[in-house]
Amino acid sequence: MLIARGGIQALSMRKLAQEAGVSVTTLYNLFGVRNAILSALVHDSIDRIDQILENEAPLDDPIQRCRAVITVSVRYIGEQDAVFRPMVLALYQGLSLGGIERPDTSERAAHMQQVAIEKAMAEGLLRDALDPSVLASQIYHGYDLACCQWAYGLIDIAGFRARALYGLYVALLAVATDQVRPMLEDELRKLEHELSGPRAAASRPNSKLGTGS
Repeated sequence: MLIARGGIQALSMRKLAQEAGVSVTTLYNLFGVRNAILSALVHDSIDRIDQILENEAPLDDPIQRCRAVITVSVRYIGEQDAVFRPMVLALYQGLSLGGIERPDTSERAAHMQQVAIEKAMAEGLLRDALDPSVLASQIYHGYDLACCQWAYGLIDIAGFRARALYGLYVALLAVATDQVRPMLEDELRKLEHELSGPRAAASRPNSKLGTGS
């Protein structure tokens, strides 16, 4: 793929047309501008992740599905690092997708969590005290920030996964029933250990201050 070989800069309409074996005019007629092609790539990735979720984490266990939305998507992104890292960087630098397409893809991604949360509420695993769409959107914001940190090299893929999962479980605690709360708290304790490990401590400013060394 062009992005994997040369980054976002390599994604020109002329090169895309050559790769696809069509004319530049045909490409413009099909997609419009380059941003629309990048948006289509993001939507295609969401479709693929959604299909993996259906196969690996059916809605029979909605809490597990909430977790899988994160673990499956992080795994998918990590396996295609050479494609996703430049795409995410371009997104945050305003060089490609931009503000027009971004809300649509964000809503689609958050909706994956919303479906699982609604099912968990219907089954009495989560209380319906909060709007599931707003809760899902907030979970996605935490995921989005972790993705940005990964793209900029501030954390590795394991850190991306851990931070996104921590945000998920904290959000779900707000509506957790007594049945689910102990499991969520246990998962959070495991993640705290992972997030406060040697690498995380070394990355914190002034982490050695006050130790007497």
